[in-house]
Amino acid sequence: MKRTARDKRERPHPPPVKRIELNEEHIGRRLITAGVLLVLGLGLLAYAVLQLLTPETGWTEIEAGASVGTSCGEDFTFFYYAPTSAERRAVSTQYTQLCRSAYQMFHSGEEFEETGNVRTINLHPNQTVKVEPGLYRALEVMERSGSRLLYLGPVYDRYDDLFFCVDDSQIVDFDPRLNEDIAQEYREIAAFARDPEAVRIELLGDNQVRLYVSTEYLAYAGREEIDDFIGFSWTANAFIADYLAQELTALGYTRGTLTSYDGFIRNLDGSGTEYSVQLYDCQGQTVYPAAVMSIRGPAGMVCLRDYPINDRDLNRFYEMEDGEIRTPYLDPEDGLCKSSVPNLVCYAGDKGCGEILIRMAPVYIANSFEKEALKQLAAEGVQSIRCENGVIYPTEAGAVLTQLYEKDGVRYTVAPAES
Repeated sequence: MKRTARDKRERPHPPPVKRIELNEEHIGRRLITAGVLLVLGLGLLAYAVLQLLTPETGWTEIEAGASVGTSCGEDFTFFYYAPTSAERRAVSTQYTQLCRSAYQMFHSGEEFEETGNVRTINLHPNQTVKVEPGLYRALEVMERSGSRLLYLGPVYDRYDDLFFCVDDSQIVDFDPRLNEDIAQEYREIAAFARDPEAVRIELLGDNQVRLYVSTEYLAYAGREEIDDFIGFSWTANAFIADYLAQELTALGYTRGTLTSYDGFIRNLDGSGTEYSVQLYDCQGQTVYPAAVMSIRGPAGMVCLRDYPINDRDLNRFYEMEDGEIRTPYLDPEDGLCKSSVPNLVCYAGDKGCGEILIRMAPVYIANSFEKEALKQLAAEGVQSIRCENGVIYPTEAGAVLTQLYEKDGVRYTVAPAES
């Protein structure tokens, strides 16, 4: 069965929205709104407590311009304190170029001149290639962790098409839970993906990498027309957020916060300004704005959930007619999508989104939830927040949670820290 390397950004998706207004006919989850908390673009999870983000106050949304071509800018919202028009222009120019660079280096479907990217690596198995420094750093994080998510590339390439189906009759060609042939195919690829002796990235220094692929896997790939041995897929924006944050910080642009529509947040600001993050929870068919969390100082945060809350989520979730939802979070053990809890937020002041994500993935992408695993993460410096039956469970004793949702018989409370 033929596969071709693709990038989800190449597929058509709906334009960015300025307000979360879910169409129940298409998404099926009912969102209880919370006024200003939900009005920022792309279904943002974060907003500055200075809610009047206008040039007059100095706070503004920096957008990636279109002058450099397609970029990852539509996936991110960047709020920045730039009191002068000159500074706003300067930040915008740099941010635009960085978004373009990030788009190119993590692209899995196309090579770009003088840019060693994911596609370059996949096209040259068992050869040494030079990649962009930002991509090299992302690969370092993956390899240090021992995570094998990166090697599910062939499964992601096939499975991601499920999210563009228009009805349940179409998903049978992509869904391993409905098609045993597909399930067997995913298991075969997952077996290779889990085995470092079958496929691995070798980091050679000076931004040089070698994608080792065994003779057996190469033969299988040839038969199945696979040419995408690695792929960041749904994890890409975690590493892109880290790249943007690192480069902006190096340039001295730190008075702001970056948020991706799919739940990756990097707060750059070390000035002491307070920022807030909207925490969601899903009970039955309803998504609630459970609480608001305040943060100060540079931090990375990852918010995973198994339900859609904005129009862009139509590109990464599929809700079946019976209400079941397919998510992008695939388990390297068998290639099946899994979520041990409806939503899990993890954060750390000294770690990027990529590292946080890789640490929390085995807890979240699992058949069952293990509370002790979150305690272990907390001991390692990664705090978490989860919701269960209207109760919010933080692992950090000092977590600042306010604006607890209470309406129409639904009331959220905060439990003592679980660390």
